[in-house]
Amino acid sequence: MRVVKAINHGNKILSLRRPNENQNWFWGPLKESGLHDLVYLGYAIVPHALLMTLCERWHPETNTFHMPSGEMTVTLDDVACLTHLQIEGRMVSHGKKMLRHEAATLLVMHLGVSQTEAEKISGTEYGGFISYPKLRELYTRYLDRANKLAGTEEMEELERVRKFFVRFYLLYLVGCLLFGERSNKRIELVYLMTMEDGYAGMRNYSWGGMTLAYLYNELAVIPILNVSRKFSMCIIFSTGYIRVYNIKTSNEYYLQ
Repeated sequence: MRVVKAINHGNKILSLRRPNENQNWFWGPLKESGLHDLVYLGYAIVPHALLMTLCERWHPETNTFHMPSGEMTVTLDDVACLTHLQIEGRMVSHGKKMLRHEAATLLVMHLGVSQTEAEKISGTEYGGFISYPKLRELYTRYLDRANKLAGTEEMEELERVRKFFVRFYLLYLVGCLLFGERSNKRIELVYLMTMEDGYAGMRNYSWGGMTLAYLYNELAVIPILNVSRKFSMCIIFSTGYIRVYNIKTSNEYYLQ
């Protein structure tokens, strides 16, 4: 018997403490990065019958769903409409092996982690990843530090802590909602490279294109019969697409 389970990383985002909406130092960079709308993206429950239907009707050789009315596929336009993500720009390679010292450098440079702690993280997570619990621990640590520094005269340190805190959140956001791993344990550090040119520079990447490519890769594993499979949060696009399809066909039925 084949069992299919969608990994819902969205709950990880919803459970995070966030600054109030009037805190522009936090929400401003999110809007500048072009990823602000991801904060409101997620799902609570996906019917198992829907998942099985997706499995049965998906054909990886053409990347299409075979529906009663014909073939359908998820396009960049669908991704843009559902997520408001940028669909033009540069791409980032997924699943590429990263040396431990390279991962440690990214952690120090982009997240302000000490060299010792960065080496420990990259050693534990096989170089190119950081675990969800560790990322959450660092996120909480920096948020508490920012709250303590608020209202003091240590403005330079406060600005530094806030900058890294926002980056922790962006990594969490991307790693949970767009490129969630099937292991449900970790996030790739390669996405930190998109922050090298600042928050506005993140708009130079085709987040929608990368997400669609990741979705196709995830869908490619599920038609295998008699195998239990997990696939990640990016399945929300297929879910949304099928619902749009259902609404469309229902409207056409009633118009006849």
